[in-house]
Amino acid sequence: MSDHPHQWLKPNRRSLLKAVGTGALAAAAPVSLGAPAAAAPPTTKTRGSTAPTHAAWTDLPLLSGEEFPIGLWWPPPPFQTTLERYQEIKDAGFTFTHSNNYLWADHQIQRRALEMAHQVGLQLVIDDPTIRWLRNDFEITTRGGDFTLTPEQAATKIRQVIDLYRPSSYWRIEDGRLLQDGGTGAGSVGLSRAGADWTDYTFAFDTAPRPTGGGGHAQAGWAFRAQDPANTYVWLLANAGYAPEGAPGYLAKALFVNGAPVWVRAVPLEITVTPDTWYHVETTVEGDTITTSINGQVVDTTTDDTYRTGKVGFREAGSESALFDNVQVTALDGTVLLVDDFSGTLSKWDPPNAGGYPSFVGLDVYDEPSPDKFETLARIVEIMREEHPDYLPYINLFPTTDPNYVRQFVEVVKPALISFDRYPLLIDGSDDPHYFLNWAIVREEGLRANLPTWIFIQTLAYAGHREPTAAEILWQINVSLAYGCKGIQYFTYWTPDPARGEAFESALITVDGQRTPRYDAAKEINNGWLAPVGRELKPLVSESVVHANESPLPAGASGFTPNDYVRQVSGDAVILGQFRSTDTEDTTRWLFVANRAHSRPATARLTMNRANVKDVLRFDPASRRYEPLRNSAVVEVSLPAGAAALYQLRTS
Repeated sequence: MSDHPHQWLKPNRRSLLKAVGTGALAAAAPVSLGAPAAAAPPTTKTRGSTAPTHAAWTDLPLLSGEEFPIGLWWPPPPFQTTLERYQEIKDAGFTFTHSNNYLWADHQIQRRALEMAHQVGLQLVIDDPTIRWLRNDFEITTRGGDFTLTPEQAATKIRQVIDLYRPSSYWRIEDGRLLQDGGTGAGSVGLSRAGADWTDYTFAFDTAPRPTGGGGHAQAGWAFRAQDPANTYVWLLANAGYAPEGAPGYLAKALFVNGAPVWVRAVPLEITVTPDTWYHVETTVEGDTITTSINGQVVDTTTDDTYRTGKVGFREAGSESALFDNVQVTALDGTVLLVDDFSGTLSKWDPPNAGGYPSFVGLDVYDEPSPDKFETLARIVEIMREEHPDYLPYINLFPTTDPNYVRQFVEVVKPALISFDRYPLLIDGSDDPHYFLNWAIVREEGLRANLPTWIFIQTLAYAGHREPTAAEILWQINVSLAYGCKGIQYFTYWTPDPARGEAFESALITVDGQRTPRYDAAKEINNGWLAPVGRELKPLVSESVVHANESPLPAGASGFTPNDYVRQVSGDAVILGQFRSTDTEDTTRWLFVANRAHSRPATARLTMNRANVKDVLRFDPASRRYEPLRNSAVVEVSLPAGAAALYQLRTS
């Protein structure tokens, strides 16, 4: 795989070094009274650092979570970067895409791709022109010299690039409390991730409205029974801006439907609402009755049945800001539904977006680097690890038969994963004789360094390579899964244009945008097999991979020998990948059996070691459940061309 930059798109050295250097709620009728203000939050706790909380390096997008990453290279070109095209990608079962195919020519095009990806639920690894120029034309080093950048200069440029794409939020954790600092003019609401089905509950929290502008205005808002940010109840604790004028404080109440207030009512309070003073608030919803208390005293009861269920959250508008703490949502039967003291992350919430793109998950740092680039790549990875640990620094390696190349990459660059490409389906009908050797090298290094391993699979004919059948696409995927792969990427999705050379023929989508049979094949494979089985294998550790009933063995392959779980394998050639849990005390094993052949079916007979294996269950991707086999002593495996099966071996 290659994707070389064009000289005319690069910024010049001079530009690089230069670069291094109230939402209104209308007031309405009065009602009731209140209680004295509290000078500090009613409950205390040890506060954390004032620095933003970042996910650990192991919590990177695509690498963490249950979803198996299924990606593509060469998405729709700029003039086809539309919602319909990105929905087409999502429908085919892909979870992310790299933003090449000339998208890197312009930041505005990248942003459009990010917006399209966000709308359909895809993630995007950005191939940025500044990163291309930085990595290709400069060495990042402290030694100095021509065409060099210091790590500090490189860090500034990387920060500027990431700031172009990353989402920003009106929410952040500050000193162990939630700060909502502003919102849109119409108001911005952040909601709990859980709670769509919550009915009757009490939403309790502490809040300190902060001063807005020079007039001392202060207001803190909260949402409840929220369907979404535009359809919710919003209550506000404020010190001014509502009728009748002159009250020491107000409880302003609003019902929002489709983002517009249907009604707004203000309740004058007897308490004084003072900026930077903490108040304890409880709002209880029961049936159509909404009861609010401040500092332990009921100040309002409202009747409305527009919303009967929904989430909780907080709201500010314009330049308003407030602190929130000690959240607890409790069902009326006493069940605690949500607790958050904001001493950790915002993982329980969907904060309001203040710009940027939630679909942005990382940067394409380099494709197929030679070892002389490793020092510069190491600097980039180090900068991202230290300053941008929430974003993936993606690097893809050359195909290789040299274990030292992969080992040196890992030792010098210290990457987040090992990704490589090798396209095994050759034009003469044969397969690359070193495909398994390359996989064995990458698998071994991934296990040694505790890094996930990814691969690109071949989807098209090009120089010296044949057009894959559906079974050959499936075979590449299943061989890779047997070897412990944790991420599959398709090369390519859109067909590269003829001007690029290399005699590219049609991929999943033709140059002019027509689907090929390989699109339909990928859609079926991704949705019906790879996504569910990948979710099962992703958290597991590859324990062994062997080829059974194959002679001679291909380069890099290990032959089957009996072990504690499988005594014998007879029949056609198959590849057995054995997996274990990350919990070393768990004796359960998973056995992935892949057809060695991509052009014919295979049958094999696996004799279990009954001293250890008590029950065998086969994974059903349709139901996503393991179904017990009638005979756990001998497992009869029948696989179509390129196919595989996943078994769970229970030892007790």
